[in-house]
Amino acid sequence: MNLSRCPHCRVKLGNYRYADACPHCHVELKHNTKPLVRARKPEAHLAQPWPFKIFFNLVRVVES
Repeated sequence: MNLSRCPHCRVKLGNYRYADACPHCHVELKHNTKPLVRARKPEAHLAQPWPFKIFFNLVRVVES
């Protein structure tokens, strides 16, 4: 929800309507700030230690 005026100093935001902070009073506009999204964690079953990868690659080469 983007307001057209700053709730603190009541200055019209104009071109700064989607800003994270008011250009006049520099107070954070909490209604414009998006919550931070955490980075995805690597899936446990896909993460294998390097010796296993080398072993399975070697087995694949020998079998082919």
